[in-house]
This record gives sequence, C-alpha cells and structure tokens, in this order.
Amino acid sequence: GRAEPGLRPPAITPEDELLNQAVVILSCASYRNQTLHVFIRSSLLASAIHYASVNKKQEIFNTFSFLRNMFSNEFILRPGAEVQDFEDACYLLVKSGTLQINQQEVLVTERGQRTLAFLTNILDPFVQGYQMVCRFLCEEETEGLTEKQFVPAIRKFIIKHLLIGRLKYAEVLSSDLQKNALAAFLRLGAVQKLRGYVGCELSCEL
Repeated sequence: GRAEPGLRPPAITPEDELLNQAVVILSCASYRNQTLHVFIRSSLLASAIHYASVNKKQEIFNTFSFLRNMFSNEFILRPGAEVQDFEDACYLLVKSGTLQINQQEVLVTERGQRTLAFLTNILDPFVQGYQMVCRFLCEEETEGLTEKQFVPAIRKFIIKHLLIGRLKYAEVLSSDLQKNALAAFLRLGAVQKLRGYVGCELSCEL
C-alpha cells in the first residue's frame, strides 16, 4: 500500500543493496555455470599451473587432482578419470598454442598467457568461495553450529567481507556453493561432523 503522509520509506542498508545486486549476479551465474563443462578440464589445469607455482608436470598434476577432487560436487566429472582428464586438458592447451609440455615440465607460451588467465578466472569465484567457507570455519565460533544454522551464519560472514572489499564475487553468496564447499571439506577430512544431542555439530580441523 501507499506510505502514510509524512512517513519516509525505510532506508536501504548497504546489506540490502548488496543482496539486491547479488540476486541479478546469481541469476546470470546460473546460465554461465551451464556452459562451464566445456572449459572445466582446461580451467582446472590452468588453475593448477597458477597455484602449483612450479613447472614440474608431476606437481601440476597433483594440484590438478586436488582441485578436481575438491570441486567434484560442482561439476560433472567421471570418477577415477583424473589422469585422462589431465591428459585431455594438456592436449587441448598444447594444440591451442597455450602450453608446451615435455616429460618433466609444463611451460606457458608467451601467446598463451592471456588464455591461461581467462581459464583461471573461470574458476576464481569457486576458489574464493571455498576459501571463504574455510575462513569462516577457522575464524568464527562454530562450536555447536548445526548444519541448519550454517548457511545463514556464513552468509552474514560473506556479506561482511564483500562490503569491506575483501571479496569481489557476489556469486559466493550462493547457498549451493556454500553447501558444496562444506561437503567437500567433510569428504576431504578437513572438517568433522560431530554427533551431539541436538543435530550435527561442525568442528574445524584445518
């Protein structure tokens, strides 16, 4: 209905404005995510090269396998196909002129720098999202936190970091991403689920 004469509409808080923007961003991200399967193996390899910070093929493969395992709830990837996915991604990036690979090393070509940056940026919102869940579990008081309380609690934590500029991706507000991150940390043994008298408690082991 109409506001009464003389009454101002309630002020929009920075949190409200952020959440309004996030609704639009998350809607667009849902369409983007439908096409990510085209790039996922190459993006995992690009990110592995970035985070491994060495050019040894074995080390890059180890990082690739870790990222692939961590994000297995986000993307459809065949179980046990780490080696095949790695080799497929290597083949595609060598064929495109992005990488040069021999038995021991993976080298980024000069012309491949932009391609590698593009592929790494595709996964960046997911990496930052999982990092934010990890920070929440390590920095906040989570003893006695039930799984039902997890999403609203971490949403508040993420909003705080978005508002102060420590986080740049509003996509991290996706509850699906947050739940997938928690499931991944449980699966990897970084977080324990403790049976208590009421619900499940979360205990950070990182």
